[in-house]
Amino acid sequence: MSAAFPPLFQEQVLLLVAKRTMLRAVARDMTTLVVGSSHGDFGFNPYFVPGSFNLCSRSQDLKHSYHLYRKLSEQNDSLSSVVIFYSIFSPGSVLERSPSEGEIAVALNELFDLGLAYENVQLSALHSAVAGKLGDMSVTLPGVAGFLPDYGKGFMPATITAERRAADHMRFNKRRDAIPYMEMMLDLASHKKHRVLIVVPPVRSDLRFHIGEGENPFESLTPYTGRDPTIQMLDLYHHGGFEDADFGDPDHLVPTGKGTELLSRSVEAALKAVH
Repeated sequence: MSAAFPPLFQEQVLLLVAKRTMLRAVARDMTTLVVGSSHGDFGFNPYFVPGSFNLCSRSQDLKHSYHLYRKLSEQNDSLSSVVIFYSIFSPGSVLERSPSEGEIAVALNELFDLGLAYENVQLSALHSAVAGKLGDMSVTLPGVAGFLPDYGKGFMPATITAERRAADHMRFNKRRDAIPYMEMMLDLASHKKHRVLIVVPPVRSDLRFHIGEGENPFESLTPYTGRDPTIQMLDLYHHGGFEDADFGDPDHLVPTGKGTELLSRSVEAALKAVH
């Protein structure tokens, strides 16, 4: 890829092409699509959930999760479940508005043919520059069904403290800009008769402390709790089984650690409970 493209964009294209290459190989056998941000990308290993595919990615918001699910559900008749990683920041995070991460939206859009357009001039220009040029790319990296434990898994630097991380997350938590896309995902799942599992990922104890024990950062999920037996929530934020040593930073599990196995096996068990 040309050096004229931003480094983050090039890095994410490489990783997303690797996921797409894997997806093309297993699409016919995929029964469970897993979407969401880096918490799912780091923490969910499809090895423990046969038939699943990890299409989570860095900074993936509910908008792009919805459009990935929409596109893949159109292409895969075998799909029967969708797992949505729902992080503290998910209610208000809109990827294309991020000054530092927005270009990832263009990579997702082009590589998975989502058909999205942008109001942002820079993102529109980037999209025009790569349109139609990434379809033949293929990258093979070691991993399992979209899970690439050794690639793109850098942790937050120590200067990003748990206190700062909590403040950043809660800033988006108070907004509801992305909630319509959650509604759209659930409506689509209902139409397709797919099971839905909403996963609230675990965090390190110091991040929970700075969020505040009296805070309920997942209040925005209340309307979906008990709404339909085909929609279930797996709350790992309050799960007592994760240790601080399982995390590489305040909110990302070590991909090769036992915390990832615990998360993945918990997803497997929860999916069996969804009717």
